[in-house]
Amino acid sequence: MILIDKNILGAALAFLLGLAVAAANYGLSRLLLIKQPRLFAAGQVIRQILSVGYLLALYFLGGKTPWNPLWLLIGGGLGLTLPLLWSTKRLVQLSQGKEDSADG
Repeated sequence: MILIDKNILGAALAFLLGLAVAAANYGLSRLLLIKQPRLFAAGQVIRQILSVGYLLALYFLGGKTPWNPLWLLIGGGLGLTLPLLWSTKRLVQLSQGKEDSADG
């Protein structure tokens, strides 16, 4: 029997960890865009490795947790994806030199 509330807790934790990975990816991209713009494209490879590595960890280690791995993947995927709506806009603004310094 699947306990929905227990699985939602696992999805929420995976979501929060996904947010942390997305924040690290944003920080890396922002740093590269400011300090070394010519390395920005190479930094995307590192971002991709972090994101895919996180999802692979959820997939392979999910069976060792008390939560259903599917719920972990849903939470982790949303945690990685939803922040892209905000961070992509911010990185585009930064690359065009229009970022507000008050937000940072």
